[in-house]
Amino acid sequence: MEISSYLRVPKRESIEFWNDNRIMHIRELATSAKPRYVWDPCKEGSRRLLDRVRFRAEVGEGNGWNSTLEPLEDLDASCDIAYGRIWMAAPLYLGDMSFGALSGVPNVALARAADETGTLCGIGEGGVHPDVARCRRIFVQWASARFGLDLHALRLGMGTVIKIGQGAKPGIGGHLPGAKVVSIISKTRRIPVGVDAISPAPHHDIYSIEDLEQRIWALKEATGNPVFVKVAATNYVPYVAAGVARMGADGIIIDGQGAGTGAAPSVVRDNVGIPIELAVPSVDRMLRREGMREGFTVIAAGRVSSAEDTAKLIALGADCVSIATAALIAMGCIMVHKCHLGFCPAVLTNRIEEEPKKVLSLDVATRWVTNLIRGWTGELKLILERVGLNSVRELVGRRDLLTAGDISEDSRRAMGLER
Repeated sequence: MEISSYLRVPKRESIEFWNDNRIMHIRELATSAKPRYVWDPCKEGSRRLLDRVRFRAEVGEGNGWNSTLEPLEDLDASCDIAYGRIWMAAPLYLGDMSFGALSGVPNVALARAADETGTLCGIGEGGVHPDVARCRRIFVQWASARFGLDLHALRLGMGTVIKIGQGAKPGIGGHLPGAKVVSIISKTRRIPVGVDAISPAPHHDIYSIEDLEQRIWALKEATGNPVFVKVAATNYVPYVAAGVARMGADGIIIDGQGAGTGAAPSVVRDNVGIPIELAVPSVDRMLRREGMREGFTVIAAGRVSSAEDTAKLIALGADCVSIATAALIAMGCIMVHKCHLGFCPAVLTNRIEEEPKKVLSLDVATRWVTNLIRGWTGELKLILERVGLNSVRELVGRRDLLTAGDISEDSRRAMGLER
C-alpha cells in the first residue's frame, strides 16, 4: 500500500514542542504551498526563549496582524552562502538525516524538493542513496565513521559538511541500531548486515584546530566545493565558530538544544547544549569582532518550526536556517519518538524491508516538501514586508528589529536585545 495521505495526530498528555497546532500549520503549508500566517500564533503560551522574542512590527500591529496574506512579488527571499559561491532561492537548508535513519523515500523526496525549489539538502552520514546521488543541490556529510564515503561520493553535490556534533547529543557520535542495518544499508555503509553502525564521538584524525584546518583544505582540494563544519551549540560555540572560520571553512552549521533524533540519550538531550537563539547572536558578535563575518555563512538549526523562527534567527545573526523535523512533519511525521526502533507509523523512519506492506509515495512526499518550502517562503516575505525590508540579506543581524519580552536579563544581554 502506498501512503499518500496524512495520519491522524494522536492525542498526547505530555508537553510537546511539536504540538498539534504546529503540526497542522506545517501540514497546511505542505498541502497548499501558500502562506497561512504573518505572525505565528503557535508561539503563544510557549516556554521557548525564541517564542518570547517579538518583532517590534508585530507588537505595533496589535490585533490586526493577519489581515493580508499576499506577499509582494518583488521581495527577495534569496541568499548567498559560502562567500557567495552558492545561491539559494530561500534561506532553507533541509537538515542532515541519513539513509538508514530515514527509510529511503524521504531521503530522495528531500533531495528532489531542494532541486525543485533552489534550496539545499544535507544527506546526513552513512553514504549516498543512489537516487539522491542524481540530485544536484545536496551537501555530503563527512562524519567521524565515514561510512560509505569515497572520493566519488564526496564530489557529488555542491558542498561537504564535516560533522563534529549535533544538537540532540553534543559530544556523542552517531548510532544506527543493528536492526535497521538491512542489506541495502549494509551495501551503502559498507558494514555487515545487522551490526550497529556506531560513529565515534571524535574524528580520530582531528584532535586540534590545526587538524581541522588540514581536513578542511584536503576536502576543498579533493572536491573543489565549499566545506562547512557542523557543531552542537554549547557555551563555547563563539570560540569554536571563530576557529572554524579562521581555519578556512566556508561556513558553520550550529545545531541547538532540542534538535531531533530518535537515538539520543535523554540525559544528554535534556541537559547538554544551549538553545540556538542564544548561540547565534554570540557567534555573530564574535565573528564580527574578529573581522571574519563577511562572506562566512552561519546556518542555525534546532527546533526551527516556522517562517517567523527563520526571520528571528536571521535577525539574530544567522544567514540561513536548517529545518529537519519540520520537513518530516510535512511528509507525515506524527511525533511518536520511536524513530530508532524501525516501526514508524508514517513509514518515514521504518526498517527497510524487501517486500514492504506500506511505502510512502515518493511523488506525494516530494510535493509536500516542495509546497512546504514555497509556503514557508511566502510567510517569510510577509514578515519582510511588515518589518520594512526588501530582502533577506537586509535582515541579517538586525537585532534592532526585535524586542525582548518576558526573559531574564542575562538572556536578553546574551541575545543583544533591548527590553
